[in-house]
Amino acid sequence: MSSLFTPDPVRFGGDDRGPKRPMGARRSSTRDRVVTYRYQAVDANGSVRDGRVVCESEDEAVRRVRHLGLRPVSIRRSRSAAFSREMSIPGLGRRVKGGDLAVLSRQFATMVNAGVPLLRALVVLRDQTDDALLNSTFEQMRLDVEGGDSLSEAISRHPRVFDRLFVSMIRSGEASGALDLVLLQLATTLERSAGMRRKIRSALAYPIAVLFMVLGVMIAMLTFVVPQFSSIYNDLGGTLPLPTRILVGFSDMFTRQLPLLAFTTAALTLGLRRWKRTESGAWRWDAMKLRLPLVGELLLKSSMARFGRTMSVLTKSGVPVLETLRITSETLGNAVLSRALLETREAVRRGEQIAPNLAKREVFPAMVVQLVAVGEEAGALDQMFDTIGSSYEEEVETAVAGFAALIEPLMMAFIGVVVGAMVVALYLPMFRVIDLVQ
Repeated sequence: MSSLFTPDPVRFGGDDRGPKRPMGARRSSTRDRVVTYRYQAVDANGSVRDGRVVCESEDEAVRRVRHLGLRPVSIRRSRSAAFSREMSIPGLGRRVKGGDLAVLSRQFATMVNAGVPLLRALVVLRDQTDDALLNSTFEQMRLDVEGGDSLSEAISRHPRVFDRLFVSMIRSGEASGALDLVLLQLATTLERSAGMRRKIRSALAYPIAVLFMVLGVMIAMLTFVVPQFSSIYNDLGGTLPLPTRILVGFSDMFTRQLPLLAFTTAALTLGLRRWKRTESGAWRWDAMKLRLPLVGELLLKSSMARFGRTMSVLTKSGVPVLETLRITSETLGNAVLSRALLETREAVRRGEQIAPNLAKREVFPAMVVQLVAVGEEAGALDQMFDTIGSSYEEEVETAVAGFAALIEPLMMAFIGVVVGAMVVALYLPMFRVIDLVQ
């Protein structure tokens, strides 16, 4: 290539690719949003070409243009992108839903199996999604692959969309030449995980909705209803029954201190959220959830199902056991279980077996430990992990059905006790209205 295409280190600086980063690391703490950049560049024939790239910074835009075999002349952010960035609200970043990612993985596998070129498949995936984050992600992946990166390298740069499980599976598929099969396994795993989350959320949605409804009724009664009755009783004179006096006193305190109560509730909620983000706070919070009656057992079974499925699919794909344990620890959704699995990983690093160390952690059920032990002895860990996943998925379905059948009468009884007690306390003086008038 002629000197015309030699990078200008003064203007654009450094190597085409820049320093290597750890897989999955963010490129910069300040680049949270992708932006569209317009460029002018010179091609190999000396012609000026215009185009657009979607990326996270101007430096990355320069790198992408160079990967296309062009020499950048000017790079500028488009006005629409600048306006969009200014209007974005910090802290509202999100992840792609597992169900959407499962559908895309299955479509990707179909195209790869049919012999569709990788770049063409990425373009199709980009064009058919209505999700802005996915659209920009597939566009960036296409540019990275077009510039010479492997698919696993391209997706590792998007941790908000693809977790380490996805990256490791794609890397193993590239190494084995069975990318379509790996994508199908990923799609199946993601679909099962999304389905299980939906079932658990549907089981917990009813009691949570009922609790909020009861709370709303209590606030409405304390704020509007009880004060009306209190003024009537004060006009009548006499001594109110003890339950009524307690309810009226609580209503007076609630209405007078409502701003302070609202501020205290908001402060406690914010403090709790920040505390849960700390390592010790997350561990204590998740440990408390596992001890909850009914709910704790359901959450543990759900985590064990994810444990079995993730370990199975990674083991079958040939991912090293230490990497498998590390990735699986990030998918369990519980800090207590994640820490126990990471401690097991350190023991395996020292040459110990998995099952005895799982038994030491106590949070893993005995059935899981026994099946893992059998798998290690028989050299069929992938099959045992698959059995664990299937078994606990069935248990989660059974537990969800039982939970839904049990929680409805309990919630109805709870509503009756709380609201009924308030109504009885409120109307109790009516039975003594004659005495109060006298």
